[in-house]
Amino acid sequence: MKKKKPKVVYKEDTGETVYSMAALNGRTPEQQEEFDRKRKSQLAYTGGEKRAMIKAAFTVYGPAFLCVLGSFLAAALLLYFFLV
Repeated sequence: MKKKKPKVVYKEDTGETVYSMAALNGRTPEQQEEFDRKRKSQLAYTGGEKRAMIKAAFTVYGPAFLCVLGSFLAAALLLYFFLV
C-alpha cells in the first residue's frame, strides 16, 4: 500500500515581516517608523490635486491607449473580413 503524504497546511499571509529591512538604509527600526510617518504626512494630497493628477495621466496616456485599442480593432476587422 502507498503511504499517504501529509497534507501541507499553509498559514494565511498576514503581511508581517520576519526581519526589519530598515537597517539597509542605515536606520534603526524606530528611525524607519518615524521616517515613514513623516513621509506619509507629506504625501497627503487634496481632492483638487488628485483630480489634476488623474486628468494629466489621462491626457498623457490616453492617445497611446487609443492607438493600441484602434490597432486591435483594425486587426479584428481585417480578420473578420478575410475569414468570412
